[in-house]
Amino acid sequence: MGANTVENSSSIEKETNGANEDLARGHDPAEERYSATKDSFTIGEVVERLRPEFPTLSVSKIRYLERRRLINLTRTRGGYRLFSSQDIELLRYILTLQDKEYLPLKVIKKRIEGGGAFAAGDSAGDLSRVLEDRTYTREELADTLESEMRFIEELISVGVIGRSGELTQRDAEIARMALEMAQYSIQPRHLRGIMAAVDREAALFKQVVNPELRSGDEGRVAEAMNKARHLATVDSRMKELMMANVIDTFVP
Repeated sequence: MGANTVENSSSIEKETNGANEDLARGHDPAEERYSATKDSFTIGEVVERLRPEFPTLSVSKIRYLERRRLINLTRTRGGYRLFSSQDIELLRYILTLQDKEYLPLKVIKKRIEGGGAFAAGDSAGDLSRVLEDRTYTREELADTLESEMRFIEELISVGVIGRSGELTQRDAEIARMALEMAQYSIQPRHLRGIMAAVDREAALFKQVVNPELRSGDEGRVAEAMNKARHLATVDSRMKELMMANVIDTFVP
């Protein structure tokens, strides 16, 4: 793994041999894990430091962000990346906007180039109000999730996302979770049954609140919507507990 980061051709053979020894032991090369000074950190150390906040963070993802020129790192004489404390804060800022606010990388890059703050404590959560009405093209959503366009199109075709005619912030979160399920071989087509069950339950809730919805009174309509959302919350929690009971029966 570490050998791939070496651009200095005179040291390729030496670094590759070291990397192979480390890979045989099941971890990153030593130079990727330990920094030379207290003021700099290697890519392996940065992954270990930030992974509690971003569980899917990997060395390859950081390299990808560097290739896209969102971060600009210094290198050792052997070609290994070194991060300053400021580099780490910038990376944390990028990951927060990408993984939790679902901004496309090109938007994040423009924000950084425009002088956007990224100091510790600069919460991307403050951005959530602005992003509530954000919409995506299929290409933007695929880029944000680092997924294939085909995956997004399959989710749309089975009705899991894009039901309003647009791809919204909520759709981005659904797609992210669908992508996580795909890691366990649960593909978009398998979600068709889940979506059908959701439609049936939503129809039941609508029956309950339909008199208020049809009343024409804004206050009663608002109350009906709140009631429907509450029913959805209770339903979600109940299904979580019921699923836990079923999973407990997996082991004889």
